[in-house]
Amino acid sequence: MNDADASGAYDNREADEDAERGLLFLQFGFARRDRLDSRHQQLELSPRSSLAGDEAAAPYNSVPDQIVNLLGTALDHLHGLQVSVESSGGALLAMSSFTLIRSAIEAAGTGLWLLQPVARDERLLLAMRLTRDNRRQLRSVLTDLGKSDPGFKVVEQRLKDQLAGRPELAGADLTKVESVTERLRSIVTMVPPRHHPPLVIWRMASGIAHGNTSMMTAVLERQQAEAFDGRSASFNVTSSFVTVSMFYDAALDMIEALLDLFDRRNESISVA
Repeated sequence: MNDADASGAYDNREADEDAERGLLFLQFGFARRDRLDSRHQQLELSPRSSLAGDEAAAPYNSVPDQIVNLLGTALDHLHGLQVSVESSGGALLAMSSFTLIRSAIEAAGTGLWLLQPVARDERLLLAMRLTRDNRRQLRSVLTDLGKSDPGFKVVEQRLKDQLAGRPELAGADLTKVESVTERLRSIVTMVPPRHHPPLVIWRMASGIAHGNTSMMTAVLERQQAEAFDGRSASFNVTSSFVTVSMFYDAALDMIEALLDLFDRRNESISVA
């Protein structure tokens, strides 16, 4: 990395007492993740609820099925970080911790985006567009492997048939799907306010996951390993326990918000 001198003026390793405090916060997060996972495991559709109506109106890869899957995905990635720390006696992986948190934020954010609309037709259209796009990505993989994918057309027709059953959706374009960036930007008011909104946290974690040295320099800790040679110096990079615990807690906030929204949509009342 550039812009360093032999004195280590650019080192920013957290103090031992801060690392201990961050690990404690992270352990609190692990316990919270376990509680949220228990809630996830107990989810069931309530009769006459809005979510039950969503499933009846479009049963193929229904809205509630997608939400349950997204919650499981988010919780599993956070569990991966938990296993990593606990099995290593409290050590923290420098970059993959952010990769796991990034995936959890993306999954939970997509779930909030799916459940955000009050109107059923809006939720159904988002879910069917997402289903088609997910299946399209599998088709791309099969194409890269030199294989045909007649199943894609079957899925697409099934989704069109579901659209035809909703007068307001008949003929709607299934090819339009919002990007992860757009999804995370749209749900900012649905989670507790933080210094960094979900989109910013996701972008920072994504940068680290993709080896973006600028983002790594901005977010990770660094300690100079070799003397400055007139152009650059070598650094060892690690993750701050405090920073990772803050990112982890933000992902948990999103998962909890999604579980709470699922519960509200799952109340046994007649809701559009």
